[in-house]
Amino acid sequence: MKKRRIFVQRTIIALGVLALLAPLTLVGCAQQRQWTKRGLNQAEFDQDTARCKREAAKATYQDPFAYDAGQGQGLERTMTQEKVFEQCMYSKGYRLENSASGR
Repeated sequence: MKKRRIFVQRTIIALGVLALLAPLTLVGCAQQRQWTKRGLNQAEFDQDTARCKREAAKATYQDPFAYDAGQGQGLERTMTQEKVFEQCMYSKGYRLENSASGR
């Protein structure tokens, strides 16, 4: 009876570990994308991404005291910020390309 309990406990632990590791394995297989632009150094890239992040935040800002402040929150707001950020980066001459490490 005691051996059976130990076996069940170990099986549950093993399944739990597998459940945690499976998503990590899939993430490692996902294709990675990165912003590229010819003749660019890291400092310029950092400045451009910071500007685009600020622009995206401004575009989706809502006054917390506004009547309809509850609209456009959560996932919808995040997706809008991502679109604005991408448009900003494209306007600065960047392209989103698959990286060699993700293949």
